[in-house]
Amino acid sequence: MKKNTFIAISLAAVISLTPAFTTNVFADVNTDIQNQDKKINDIKSKKTGLQSDLSSLVADLEKAQEKAKSLQGEFDQTGKELKQLNQDIKDINERIKERETVLKERARAMQKTSNSNAYLEVILDAENLSDLVGRVSAVNQLVDSDKSILEDQQKDEKALKTKQTAVKKKQEQQATAIHEFEAQQNKIEAQKAEKEAIVAQLAADQASAEKEKAGLVSERDKAAKEATARATALREATDANVGQQTTNTNANASSNSKTSNKVESTNNSEAPSAATPSGGGYSAMIAAARAQLGKPYSLGATGPSAFDCSGFTSYAFRAAGVSLPRTSGGQYAAASKISASQAKPGDLVFFNYGGGIAHVGIYVGGGQMINAQNNGVKYDNITSGYWAKYLVGYGRVANF
Repeated sequence: MKKNTFIAISLAAVISLTPAFTTNVFADVNTDIQNQDKKINDIKSKKTGLQSDLSSLVADLEKAQEKAKSLQGEFDQTGKELKQLNQDIKDINERIKERETVLKERARAMQKTSNSNAYLEVILDAENLSDLVGRVSAVNQLVDSDKSILEDQQKDEKALKTKQTAVKKKQEQQATAIHEFEAQQNKIEAQKAEKEAIVAQLAADQASAEKEKAGLVSERDKAAKEATARATALREATDANVGQQTTNTNANASSNSKTSNKVESTNNSEAPSAATPSGGGYSAMIAAARAQLGKPYSLGATGPSAFDCSGFTSYAFRAAGVSLPRTSGGQYAAASKISASQAKPGDLVFFNYGGGIAHVGIYVGGGQMINAQNNGVKYDNITSGYWAKYLVGYGRVANF
């Protein structure tokens, strides 16, 4: 009787202490939940700021693209103007040659020698002295007129060549300006990619924090139910068999332990690995590149009707099963840098106009590359002339 009384008093004491103990546990869990809420809000705030930065970068990128397209239009127009100038120079040269031939023939016919039948005919056919003077004057005027026309044509040719030089210089300046905007585009693309990567990481962190918060909420709810169950069981134990209640409690603990182990085992399962992409060969890549010769340049174009520089290289390498980043700057970052002596057909060749990597082509050997430039897809010499001034170096993205 005394033993039962002692057990009842002990249980009553435990029951009286349980609310205070449970309140402290809940307070700790609620604090953890509040901390997770703060963490989630901080992440959301950072994401909002980055999204604003991304919007600004997209706007800057669109402006750079529009400016480059405008410059490309001007480049195309000066190209047409240059083509017309070349034709005009060719035409005027032909007229000059024709005029020179006529003058030479007349000079030979009109030379002041005793053997000049043509000149004698002019004199002998004259009806009188006045007619003779008139005939000689007319011949001289005709010769002087031809000389004057020839001189004017030569002046026109000189003026056309001067204009041709100016247009060529203007076109080179336009090409450089286009490349500078392409380099600016690459910079913005790189900044955009960095911020997108941070946003993606923040999204993952937010998902993890929200998952952890959900776990804490679930843990709190589960603890509340268990506390209620324990309190009910302890109250019932004052009037019931204490030993039986203890056995049930141990059974519940064992069941909870098995459930916990099962959940832990599930959470430790490994994710399946991604499949490795298949590759191709040099012949497939270079065949795809050569098939595009003569196609026009267009900023941002990836084919098959038109290309920009990195769109062309990406298109060609895709035929060999090799995936390249979209921009020339991205391709430079992805490539293994090699020296000129190590370069072989199939490597990439990069150029810089002062504002970062702005152009890329495919090296084909012999100091030549195939590339999409302002005049379309064509072969260019990279060891002298325009391209040699801006050559940065070579990179390897595939071991053909």
